[in-house]
Amino acid sequence: MNVADRLLNRRGTWPRWIAPSLIVVVSAVAMHWAERTFRLAHPGLPDGYRLQDWTSNWTMQTLGLEDMLPFGPRALWYDHVYPPLLDAIRYVLMLPETNAGLGPNFINVDFRLYELYAVCFGVTNAVIYLWIRDLTRNGWWALGGTALWAISPGYITIMQLLEPSPLAVMFVTTMFYLLYRFLRTRQLGYSTGFLAALLLASLTRNITQLQVIVIIGIAIVAFWFIAKRRAWWVMAANLVLFGLILVMPIKQQVMYGTWDSSTQSGYHRAGMLWIEPSEIPPIDVPQKYIDNALVFSSRFNTQETMIDNYRASAAANDLLVHHPLEAASRLIKSAQITVPKMLQPTSKYTQNYFVEVIPWRAGYDWLFSGWRYILLVLLTLATLVYLKGARGFGRLLWRYGWFIVFYGLVAAPVIWSNRYFPDRPQDGPIWTEADRLKIFLEIPFYVLLATCIWWLIRHFSDRTGGVPTPREGSRLVAVDEREEGI
Repeated sequence: MNVADRLLNRRGTWPRWIAPSLIVVVSAVAMHWAERTFRLAHPGLPDGYRLQDWTSNWTMQTLGLEDMLPFGPRALWYDHVYPPLLDAIRYVLMLPETNAGLGPNFINVDFRLYELYAVCFGVTNAVIYLWIRDLTRNGWWALGGTALWAISPGYITIMQLLEPSPLAVMFVTTMFYLLYRFLRTRQLGYSTGFLAALLLASLTRNITQLQVIVIIGIAIVAFWFIAKRRAWWVMAANLVLFGLILVMPIKQQVMYGTWDSSTQSGYHRAGMLWIEPSEIPPIDVPQKYIDNALVFSSRFNTQETMIDNYRASAAANDLLVHHPLEAASRLIKSAQITVPKMLQPTSKYTQNYFVEVIPWRAGYDWLFSGWRYILLVLLTLATLVYLKGARGFGRLLWRYGWFIVFYGLVAAPVIWSNRYFPDRPQDGPIWTEADRLKIFLEIPFYVLLATCIWWLIRHFSDRTGGVPTPREGSRLVAVDEREEGI
């Protein structure tokens, strides 16, 4: 009996982990090979290797390696400008040189980040495959849908950025998938996986703001009651994860006077409310916050950023609390800036020399932008209503209500992501990266789109007598008949 035969189970299908594992490996290797081949063919890239213009050592979200090295790992604790996971990874990636007595080599760190992000690309693709396979119960369709997404120019653009986005995309996508799995199966263990992914995502993006923390706490209790089988050890694990999620915002509150894990948040919040930062009156900042901010400075991680965040957050909160109608009108005004930006192709967020030569870029950019994108969303929702009926659609909304809640929590900072550009306040808060941030919303939508297309095919095949059900011997198909339908 050969290895393949031993791996096959009694039904003649591959174990469920084979296909996603292969997708991780093949995707990561393909991305790494494509990048390496492209560099060899294009020696004129920035510093001879970067696929975009900036290095990981100079972004708004990261600390300087040359500053972290003499200060040591404690720098991560005093990193208040952004969640510290990427800087922690970069600190580890510079050690081969620094342990050898050399200085930090940001070029080598960037190369290692590209390799890590190729793995993130593979893991994200595997999660997408699992998600589509769960919904369609057809591995081949899931593989095709995943492949079409994997070559999307906008997706590739984001997964090659030398900043936290690739990590965040991987963790947020996994978070959404595990939340979906919990709501579909009502198995409490999936909620633990969801919280673990949420914890990791919160270390890559400013996710755990105060209102989000409250909703997470309510969700943990709700998950306990809607689960089919309850185990106290699972609930205990969920509470431990919730405690770990609280560490960062509590640290920020105690040391810097903000619940946000980024001291750029006040600047963003003021922007979405059209409060010009330079016009905010001075405010007394407790000396302990200033002292803590002075302990370690690097790039934007300065006392000036902390003070601006403290002032801007206070002004934004005052407007929200005392003038809610005015705040609402300003939010509507902001959406008029960010939503059109969201409808622009993600691949145009920044110049990516690799993506520029992809021959199918124009077709993808055309389809996933402008009125075509709006039409895709409307057609997908209309398909759900058509296939499930009005009552069935309503039951779906009820069953997956918590998914909609967390999807909305992720969507809010995308829709209201406009702010003032530091050097051009006279232009107004028109600087937004909604075309980049929308990637977190696009993947769940793409999964739903691919699923609805499959359901339509099955629906019309049913009516004509040719139902394209998965073949029992198909080695890419893995169906758990015990699961309930969507």
